[in-house]
Amino acid sequence: MAIWWVNQGDTFDQEQAAGILWAPKVDRNGRRKSHWNTMIEVRPGDNVIHYASKVIALSVVTAAAVDSLRPDDLSENWDQDGRLIRTAYRQATRPVLLEEIPQQWRTGHSSPGGPFNFKGGVNQGYLFRLDDDFGDRFMHQFDDRFADMPIVLPAEANDSATNLLRRLLGEEITTVTGRRNRILAVQPPNVRVATDQSPDGQLVPIADLQAALTTLRTQSSVTIHPNDVGYRSAFIGAVLLTLPGVELRQGTPPIIAVRPPDAPAAVEHDRESFSYEGDLDRPVTATQRGEQARLRRLLFRLDTVAKCALCGDTLPVRFLVAAHIKVRSLCTDEERRDLAHIAMPACQFGCDALYETGYISVDQDGKILAATSESNDLLATRLSNLAGRACLSFTEESRHYFEWHYLNRFRR
Repeated sequence: MAIWWVNQGDTFDQEQAAGILWAPKVDRNGRRKSHWNTMIEVRPGDNVIHYASKVIALSVVTAAAVDSLRPDDLSENWDQDGRLIRTAYRQATRPVLLEEIPQQWRTGHSSPGGPFNFKGGVNQGYLFRLDDDFGDRFMHQFDDRFADMPIVLPAEANDSATNLLRRLLGEEITTVTGRRNRILAVQPPNVRVATDQSPDGQLVPIADLQAALTTLRTQSSVTIHPNDVGYRSAFIGAVLLTLPGVELRQGTPPIIAVRPPDAPAAVEHDRESFSYEGDLDRPVTATQRGEQARLRRLLFRLDTVAKCALCGDTLPVRFLVAAHIKVRSLCTDEERRDLAHIAMPACQFGCDALYETGYISVDQDGKILAATSESNDLLATRLSNLAGRACLSFTEESRHYFEWHYLNRFRR
Protein backbone atom coordinates (compact mmCIF):
# COMPACT_ATOMS: atom_id res chain seq x y z
CA MET A 1 0.00 0.00 0.00
CA ALA A 2 1.51 3.32 -1.10
CA ILE A 3 1.05 6.84 0.31
CA TRP A 4 0.76 9.85 -2.01
CA TRP A 5 0.94 13.63 -1.65
CA VAL A 6 -1.36 15.69 -3.88
CA ASN A 7 -1.21 19.47 -4.33
CA GLN A 8 -4.73 20.65 -5.13
CA GLY A 9 -4.94 24.36 -4.41
CA ASP A 10 -8.06 25.84 -6.01
CA THR A 11 -9.27 22.43 -7.22
CA PHE A 12 -9.67 20.86 -3.77
CA ASP A 13 -13.34 21.76 -3.25
CA GLN A 14 -14.43 20.48 -6.64
CA GLU A 15 -12.40 17.26 -6.44
CA GLN A 16 -13.48 16.54 -2.87
CA ALA A 17 -17.15 17.06 -3.76
CA ALA A 18 -16.81 14.58 -6.64
CA GLY A 19 -14.62 12.14 -4.65
CA ILE A 20 -11.88 12.19 -7.29
CA LEU A 21 -8.38 13.14 -8.30
CA TRP A 22 -8.01 14.33 -11.90
CA ALA A 23 -4.96 15.29 -13.95
CA PRO A 24 -4.39 15.91 -17.67
CA LYS A 25 -2.13 13.64 -19.68
CA VAL A 26 -0.20 16.45 -21.38
CA ASP A 27 0.11 20.20 -21.09
CA ARG A 28 -1.01 22.71 -23.72
CA ASN A 29 2.24 22.13 -25.62
CA GLY A 30 1.77 18.36 -25.69
CA ARG A 31 4.42 17.69 -23.03
CA ARG A 32 3.95 14.97 -20.43
CA LYS A 33 4.61 15.74 -16.76
CA SER A 34 5.99 13.18 -14.33
CA HIS A 35 3.68 14.43 -11.55
CA TRP A 36 0.69 13.71 -13.81
CA ASN A 37 1.98 10.33 -15.04
CA THR A 38 2.05 9.12 -11.43
CA MET A 39 -1.74 8.78 -11.68
CA ILE A 40 -1.32 5.40 -13.43
CA GLU A 41 0.73 4.04 -10.48
CA VAL A 42 -2.01 4.57 -7.88
CA ARG A 43 -3.87 1.48 -6.68
CA PRO A 44 -7.06 0.89 -4.66
CA GLY A 45 -6.29 0.94 -0.93
CA ASP A 46 -3.49 3.52 -1.30
CA ASN A 47 -3.64 6.55 1.02
CA VAL A 48 -3.46 10.17 -0.16
CA ILE A 49 -2.45 13.31 1.77
CA HIS A 50 -4.26 16.36 0.35
CA TYR A 51 -2.38 19.69 0.49
CA ALA A 52 -3.81 23.12 -0.32
CA SER A 53 -1.61 25.64 1.54
CA LYS A 54 -1.94 23.13 4.41
CA VAL A 55 -2.92 19.48 4.76
CA ILE A 56 -6.71 19.58 4.82
CA ALA A 57 -7.73 15.99 4.12
CA LEU A 58 -6.66 12.38 3.88
CA SER A 59 -8.27 9.84 1.59
CA VAL A 60 -8.21 6.19 0.62
CA VAL A 61 -8.24 5.26 -3.08
CA THR A 62 -11.25 3.20 -4.14
CA ALA A 63 -10.59 2.81 -7.89
CA ALA A 64 -7.45 3.03 -10.03
CA ALA A 65 -7.00 5.65 -12.75
CA VAL A 66 -9.18 5.54 -15.86
CA ASP A 67 -9.12 7.74 -18.95
CA SER A 68 -11.55 10.62 -18.45
CA LEU A 69 -12.37 13.98 -19.95
CA ARG A 70 -11.80 16.98 -17.71
CA PRO A 71 -14.76 17.45 -15.31
CA ASP A 72 -16.80 20.51 -16.22
CA ASP A 73 -16.07 22.41 -13.01
CA LEU A 74 -12.27 22.15 -13.22
CA SER A 75 -10.12 24.82 -14.82
CA GLU A 76 -10.19 25.09 -18.61
CA ASN A 77 -6.49 25.97 -18.52
CA TRP A 78 -5.73 22.25 -18.82
CA ASP A 79 -6.06 19.92 -21.76
CA GLN A 80 -9.38 18.04 -21.85
CA ASP A 81 -7.93 14.53 -22.09
CA GLY A 82 -6.87 13.18 -18.70
CA ARG A 83 -7.09 10.50 -16.02
CA LEU A 84 -9.44 10.19 -13.06
CA ILE A 85 -9.04 8.34 -9.75
CA ARG A 86 -11.86 7.63 -7.29
CA THR A 87 -10.99 8.29 -3.66
CA ALA A 88 -12.88 8.63 -0.34
CA TYR A 89 -11.98 11.83 1.51
CA ARG A 90 -11.51 12.30 5.27
CA GLN A 91 -11.81 16.01 6.08
CA ALA A 92 -9.38 17.47 8.63
CA THR A 93 -10.98 18.62 11.87
CA ARG A 94 -7.80 20.69 12.37
CA PRO A 95 -5.58 21.17 9.29
CA VAL A 96 -1.89 20.35 9.50
CA LEU A 97 0.31 23.35 8.72
CA LEU A 98 3.49 22.72 6.73
CA GLU A 99 5.64 24.03 9.59
CA GLU A 100 4.05 21.48 11.93
CA ILE A 101 5.61 18.70 9.87
CA PRO A 102 9.20 18.41 11.21
CA GLN A 103 11.65 19.85 8.71
CA GLN A 104 13.91 16.80 8.94
CA TRP A 105 11.00 14.65 7.75
CA ARG A 106 10.65 16.85 4.69
CA THR A 107 14.33 17.41 3.90
CA GLY A 108 15.10 13.76 4.63
CA HIS A 109 12.43 12.51 2.26
CA SER A 110 14.15 9.79 0.27
CA SER A 111 11.85 9.31 -2.71
CA PRO A 112 13.28 10.84 -5.92
CA GLY A 113 10.90 13.35 -7.44
CA GLY A 114 9.05 13.67 -4.14
CA PRO A 115 6.85 16.58 -3.03
CA PHE A 116 9.53 18.52 -1.08
CA ASN A 117 12.57 20.53 -2.15
CA PHE A 118 15.93 20.49 -0.39
CA LYS A 119 14.77 23.26 1.97
CA GLY A 120 11.67 21.34 2.98
CA GLY A 121 9.26 23.47 0.94
CA VAL A 122 6.57 22.01 -1.31
CA ASN A 123 7.49 21.44 -4.94
CA GLN A 124 5.18 22.57 -7.71
CA GLY A 125 3.30 19.72 -9.29
CA TYR A 126 0.25 17.55 -8.69
CA LEU A 127 0.78 14.00 -7.40
CA PHE A 128 3.93 12.67 -5.73
CA ARG A 129 4.76 9.36 -4.10
CA LEU A 130 5.92 9.51 -0.48
CA ASP A 131 8.44 7.13 1.03
CA ASP A 132 7.14 4.71 3.64
CA ASP A 133 9.00 6.34 6.54
CA PHE A 134 7.45 9.75 5.93
CA GLY A 135 4.01 8.28 5.41
CA ASP A 136 4.12 6.16 8.56
CA ARG A 137 5.36 9.05 10.70
CA PHE A 138 2.77 11.47 9.32
CA MET A 139 -0.10 9.06 9.95
CA HIS A 140 1.10 8.28 13.47
CA GLN A 141 1.52 11.95 14.35
CA PHE A 142 -1.57 13.49 12.74
CA ASP A 143 -4.17 10.81 12.02
CA ASP A 144 -6.34 11.85 14.99
CA ARG A 145 -6.95 15.24 13.30
CA PHE A 146 -9.04 13.67 10.57
CA ALA A 147 -12.56 12.29 10.44
CA ASP A 148 -13.11 8.58 10.85
CA MET A 149 -12.45 6.31 7.91
CA PRO A 150 -15.35 6.72 5.47
CA ILE A 151 -17.55 3.89 4.38
CA VAL A 152 -16.03 2.85 1.06
CA LEU A 153 -18.68 1.27 -1.09
CA PRO A 154 -18.21 -0.57 -4.39
CA ALA A 155 -19.45 1.41 -7.38
CA GLU A 156 -22.38 -0.94 -7.90
CA ALA A 157 -23.67 -0.18 -4.40
CA ASN A 158 -23.92 3.50 -5.31
CA ASP A 159 -26.23 2.69 -8.19
CA SER A 160 -29.97 2.30 -7.77
CA ALA A 161 -31.48 -1.01 -6.71
CA THR A 162 -33.31 -1.14 -10.04
CA ASN A 163 -30.11 -0.90 -12.07
CA LEU A 164 -28.37 -3.43 -9.83
CA LEU A 165 -31.21 -5.89 -10.50
CA ARG A 166 -31.09 -5.21 -14.24
CA ARG A 167 -27.45 -6.28 -14.30
CA LEU A 168 -28.47 -9.59 -12.72
CA LEU A 169 -31.33 -10.38 -15.12
CA GLY A 170 -31.39 -14.07 -16.01
CA GLU A 171 -28.56 -14.96 -13.62
CA GLU A 172 -28.81 -17.47 -10.82
CA ILE A 173 -27.83 -16.08 -7.42
CA THR A 174 -27.55 -18.00 -4.16
CA THR A 175 -28.85 -17.05 -0.73
CA VAL A 176 -26.75 -17.39 2.42
CA THR A 177 -28.48 -20.73 3.06
CA GLY A 178 -27.66 -22.05 -0.41
CA ARG A 179 -31.07 -21.67 -2.05
CA ARG A 180 -31.20 -20.66 -5.71
CA ASN A 181 -32.93 -17.50 -6.91
CA ARG A 182 -33.26 -16.24 -10.48
CA ILE A 183 -34.36 -12.80 -11.64
CA LEU A 184 -36.92 -13.10 -14.43
CA ALA A 185 -38.05 -9.50 -14.92
CA VAL A 186 -37.32 -6.03 -13.54
CA GLN A 187 -40.30 -3.73 -13.98
CA PRO A 188 -40.63 -1.16 -11.16
CA PRO A 189 -42.04 -1.16 -8.62
CA ASN A 190 -41.35 -4.92 -8.53
CA VAL A 191 -38.82 -7.54 -9.53
CA ARG A 192 -40.00 -11.05 -10.44
CA VAL A 193 -37.89 -13.74 -8.75
CA ALA A 194 -38.01 -17.48 -9.43
CA THR A 195 -37.14 -20.10 -6.81
CA ASP A 196 -37.26 -23.90 -6.81
CA GLN A 197 -40.68 -23.65 -5.14
CA SER A 198 -41.94 -20.89 -7.46
CA PRO A 199 -40.34 -21.44 -10.90
CA ASP A 200 -42.69 -18.91 -12.55
CA GLY A 201 -41.54 -16.27 -10.10
CA GLN A 202 -43.02 -14.08 -7.40
CA LEU A 203 -43.06 -10.30 -7.16
CA VAL A 204 -40.72 -8.62 -4.68
CA PRO A 205 -40.87 -4.84 -4.03
CA ILE A 206 -37.74 -3.16 -5.34
CA ALA A 207 -38.16 -0.61 -2.54
CA ASP A 208 -37.12 -3.28 -0.02
CA LEU A 209 -33.77 -3.79 -1.78
CA GLN A 210 -33.33 -0.02 -2.12
CA ALA A 211 -33.85 0.39 1.63
CA ALA A 212 -31.28 -2.32 2.32
CA LEU A 213 -28.79 -0.62 -0.01
CA THR A 214 -29.37 2.69 1.76
CA THR A 215 -28.69 1.04 5.11
CA LEU A 216 -25.48 -0.47 3.71
CA ARG A 217 -24.39 2.96 2.44
CA THR A 218 -25.09 4.85 5.65
CA GLN A 219 -24.27 2.27 8.31
CA SER A 220 -21.77 0.02 6.47
CA SER A 221 -23.77 -3.13 7.34
CA VAL A 222 -27.27 -4.53 7.09
CA THR A 223 -28.96 -7.36 9.00
CA ILE A 224 -30.57 -9.98 6.75
CA HIS A 225 -33.85 -10.56 8.56
CA PRO A 226 -37.48 -9.89 7.57
CA ASN A 227 -37.83 -7.34 10.38
CA ASP A 228 -34.97 -5.33 8.87
CA VAL A 229 -35.18 -5.72 5.08
CA GLY A 230 -38.61 -7.17 4.27
CA TYR A 231 -40.22 -10.56 3.90
CA ARG A 232 -37.90 -11.65 1.03
CA SER A 233 -34.81 -11.05 3.13
CA ALA A 234 -32.98 -14.11 1.76
CA PHE A 235 -33.28 -12.81 -1.81
CA ILE A 236 -32.17 -9.31 -0.77
CA GLY A 237 -29.14 -10.79 0.96
CA ALA A 238 -28.30 -12.79 -2.16
CA VAL A 239 -28.37 -9.61 -4.29
CA LEU A 240 -26.17 -7.69 -1.85
CA LEU A 241 -23.64 -10.52 -1.82
CA THR A 242 -23.07 -9.99 -5.57
CA LEU A 243 -21.44 -6.64 -4.77
CA PRO A 244 -17.62 -6.64 -4.67
CA GLY A 245 -16.12 -5.36 -1.44
CA VAL A 246 -18.81 -6.75 0.88
CA GLU A 247 -18.55 -9.72 3.19
CA LEU A 248 -20.92 -12.08 4.99
CA ARG A 249 -20.63 -12.13 8.77
CA GLN A 250 -22.13 -15.38 9.93
CA GLY A 251 -24.59 -15.28 12.79
CA THR A 252 -28.26 -15.50 13.61
CA PRO A 253 -29.41 -13.51 11.75
CA PRO A 254 -26.51 -13.05 9.31
CA ILE A 255 -25.08 -9.60 8.56
CA ILE A 256 -23.70 -8.28 5.27
CA ALA A 257 -21.07 -5.58 5.76
CA VAL A 258 -18.73 -3.39 3.72
CA ARG A 259 -15.19 -4.68 4.03
CA PRO A 260 -12.80 -1.94 5.24
CA PRO A 261 -10.53 -0.86 2.38
CA ASP A 262 -7.37 -1.91 4.23
CA ALA A 263 -8.80 -5.24 5.41
CA PRO A 264 -7.43 -8.48 3.96
CA ALA A 265 -9.60 -10.54 1.68
CA ALA A 266 -11.92 -13.00 3.33
CA VAL A 267 -9.71 -15.91 2.26
CA GLU A 268 -5.97 -15.62 2.79
CA HIS A 269 -3.73 -17.55 0.41
CA ASP A 270 -0.22 -18.67 1.22
CA ARG A 271 2.47 -18.62 -1.46
CA GLU A 272 1.99 -22.30 -2.30
CA SER A 273 -1.66 -21.73 -3.21
CA PHE A 274 -0.59 -19.65 -6.22
CA SER A 275 0.99 -22.67 -7.93
CA TYR A 276 -0.92 -25.57 -9.45
CA GLU A 277 0.43 -29.07 -9.85
CA GLY A 278 -2.60 -30.77 -11.46
CA ASP A 279 -3.42 -31.37 -15.12
CA LEU A 280 -3.74 -28.12 -17.05
CA ASP A 281 -6.14 -29.71 -19.55
CA ARG A 282 -8.98 -32.03 -18.70
CA PRO A 283 -12.18 -33.11 -20.46
CA VAL A 284 -15.41 -31.38 -19.48
CA THR A 285 -19.07 -31.79 -20.31
CA ALA A 286 -20.74 -28.55 -21.38
CA THR A 287 -24.02 -27.33 -22.84
CA GLN A 288 -23.60 -25.45 -26.10
CA ARG A 289 -26.00 -23.04 -27.76
CA GLY A 290 -27.22 -25.24 -30.56
CA GLU A 291 -28.56 -22.38 -32.64
CA GLN A 292 -25.53 -20.08 -32.38
CA ALA A 293 -23.72 -21.14 -35.56
CA ARG A 294 -26.93 -21.00 -37.60
CA LEU A 295 -27.76 -17.61 -36.10
CA ARG A 296 -24.45 -16.20 -37.29
CA ARG A 297 -24.93 -17.70 -40.74
CA LEU A 298 -28.36 -16.09 -40.93
CA LEU A 299 -27.07 -12.67 -39.85
CA PHE A 300 -23.83 -12.59 -41.82
CA ARG A 301 -24.34 -15.19 -44.60
CA LEU A 302 -21.06 -15.44 -46.57
CA ASP A 303 -20.18 -11.79 -46.07
CA THR A 304 -16.75 -10.88 -44.76
CA VAL A 305 -17.97 -7.49 -43.53
CA ALA A 306 -21.30 -6.36 -42.08
CA LYS A 307 -22.89 -3.41 -40.30
CA CYS A 308 -23.39 -3.11 -36.56
CA ALA A 309 -27.15 -2.67 -36.06
CA LEU A 310 -26.56 0.00 -33.41
CA CYS A 311 -23.71 2.29 -34.50
CA GLY A 312 -24.03 1.45 -38.21
CA ASP A 313 -20.28 0.97 -38.70
CA THR A 314 -19.20 -1.57 -41.32
CA LEU A 315 -16.70 -4.00 -39.82
CA PRO A 316 -15.14 -7.43 -40.46
CA VAL A 317 -17.65 -9.99 -39.16
CA ARG A 318 -15.09 -11.34 -36.67
CA PHE A 319 -15.66 -8.10 -34.72
CA LEU A 320 -19.44 -8.53 -34.67
CA VAL A 321 -21.46 -10.75 -32.32
CA ALA A 322 -24.93 -12.22 -32.76
CA ALA A 323 -26.41 -10.28 -29.83
CA HIS A 324 -29.72 -11.46 -28.43
CA ILE A 325 -32.21 -8.59 -28.29
CA LYS A 326 -33.89 -10.23 -25.31
CA VAL A 327 -31.66 -11.95 -22.74
CA ARG A 328 -31.30 -15.48 -24.10
CA SER A 329 -31.54 -17.21 -20.72
CA LEU A 330 -35.00 -15.68 -20.28
CA CYS A 331 -36.26 -16.53 -23.77
CA THR A 332 -38.73 -19.33 -24.29
CA ASP A 333 -37.71 -22.17 -26.60
CA GLU A 334 -40.00 -20.68 -29.23
CA GLU A 335 -38.26 -17.30 -28.93
CA ARG A 336 -34.79 -18.89 -29.15
CA ARG A 337 -35.85 -20.60 -32.37
CA ASP A 338 -37.05 -17.28 -33.86
CA LEU A 339 -33.65 -16.83 -35.48
CA ALA A 340 -34.81 -14.22 -37.97
CA HIS A 341 -35.84 -11.74 -35.28
CA ILE A 342 -34.32 -12.58 -31.87
CA ALA A 343 -30.78 -11.32 -32.55
CA MET A 344 -28.90 -8.50 -34.21
CA PRO A 345 -25.28 -7.81 -35.25
CA ALA A 346 -23.52 -5.75 -32.57
CA CYS A 347 -19.90 -4.66 -32.62
CA GLN A 348 -17.35 -5.52 -29.95
CA PHE A 349 -16.14 -1.90 -29.88
CA GLY A 350 -18.75 -0.87 -27.33
CA CYS A 351 -22.22 -1.36 -28.75
CA ASP A 352 -22.67 -4.95 -27.57
CA ALA A 353 -21.58 -4.06 -24.02
CA LEU A 354 -23.67 -0.86 -23.89
CA TYR A 355 -26.79 -2.74 -24.99
CA GLU A 356 -26.10 -5.68 -22.68
CA THR A 357 -25.68 -3.39 -19.65
CA GLY A 358 -28.71 -1.26 -20.50
CA TYR A 359 -26.93 1.98 -21.30
CA ILE A 360 -28.68 1.97 -24.67
CA SER A 361 -32.01 0.54 -25.79
CA VAL A 362 -34.43 0.92 -28.70
CA ASP A 363 -37.79 2.69 -28.55
CA GLN A 364 -41.06 1.78 -30.28
CA ASP A 365 -40.06 3.83 -33.32
CA GLY A 366 -36.81 1.91 -33.74
CA LYS A 367 -34.63 4.80 -32.51
CA ILE A 368 -31.77 4.27 -30.09
CA LEU A 369 -32.27 5.63 -26.58
CA ALA A 370 -29.24 6.48 -24.46
CA ALA A 371 -29.08 6.55 -20.67
CA THR A 372 -27.58 9.50 -18.83
CA SER A 373 -23.89 9.01 -18.12
CA GLU A 374 -22.67 9.51 -14.56
CA SER A 375 -20.11 12.08 -15.68
CA ASN A 376 -18.86 14.05 -18.66
CA ASP A 377 -16.47 11.43 -20.01
CA LEU A 378 -15.80 9.11 -22.92
CA LEU A 379 -18.91 7.10 -22.05
CA ALA A 380 -21.06 10.22 -22.32
CA THR A 381 -19.55 11.00 -25.73
CA ARG A 382 -20.21 7.47 -26.98
CA LEU A 383 -23.81 7.52 -25.75
CA SER A 384 -24.41 10.92 -27.32
CA ASN A 385 -23.18 9.65 -30.69
CA LEU A 386 -25.59 6.70 -30.57
CA ALA A 387 -28.70 8.48 -29.29
CA GLY A 388 -31.38 8.95 -31.92
CA ARG A 389 -29.83 6.64 -34.52
CA ALA A 390 -32.10 4.16 -36.27
CA CYS A 391 -31.51 0.57 -35.17
CA LEU A 392 -30.90 -1.43 -38.33
CA SER A 393 -32.43 -4.61 -36.89
CA PHE A 394 -35.72 -3.08 -35.77
CA THR A 395 -38.76 -4.58 -37.49
CA GLU A 396 -42.38 -5.19 -36.61
CA GLU A 397 -41.43 -8.81 -35.82
CA SER A 398 -38.57 -7.82 -33.49
CA ARG A 399 -40.45 -4.93 -31.87
CA HIS A 400 -41.65 -6.95 -28.83
CA TYR A 401 -38.10 -8.18 -28.11
CA PHE A 402 -36.81 -4.62 -28.07
CA GLU A 403 -39.77 -3.63 -25.89
CA TRP A 404 -38.78 -6.32 -23.38
CA HIS A 405 -35.24 -4.93 -23.29
CA TYR A 406 -36.49 -1.39 -22.76
CA LEU A 407 -38.83 -2.39 -19.92
CA ASN A 408 -36.38 -4.68 -18.12
CA ARG A 409 -32.84 -3.63 -19.03
CA PHE A 410 -32.68 0.06 -19.96
CA ARG A 411 -31.22 2.35 -17.29
CA ARG A 412 -34.01 4.93 -17.12
